[in-house]
Amino acid sequence: MKHERLKISKIVEELMNYFFYMGATEFNFNVQETEDHFKIYCQSNYKENSLKKLEKLVKLLNCTKHEELEEYYWTLTGDCDVANELSLVGMMIDEATVRYSEGEDVEIILYRYKINKSK
Repeated sequence: MKHERLKISKIVEELMNYFFYMGATEFNFNVQETEDHFKIYCQSNYKENSLKKLEKLVKLLNCTKHEELEEYYWTLTGDCDVANELSLVGMMIDEATVRYSEGEDVEIILYRYKINKSK
């Protein structure tokens, strides 16, 4: 559980970078810490022609958590390709919900459990 809060800030940073990449001009983040988990809420606008990018985002965030890889690679977020970094974010979280519709805002809720409660 080393560096938990720093990992959360890296996750938020990656989401923010991704929304800039998608042409977002407005986004909101809310991070809550409880005894059991961290909850990251993100709401953002996006350019209408970014629907395929959102579909890819959903796939990347819903990959299986890999704690063994996370310990080695979480510090690399912010350093290279957007898709690779989002797949790393997907490996760092336990649960992801993404809601969007074309021409509307996108809403993301991520959970990172402090005690392993994997899917």
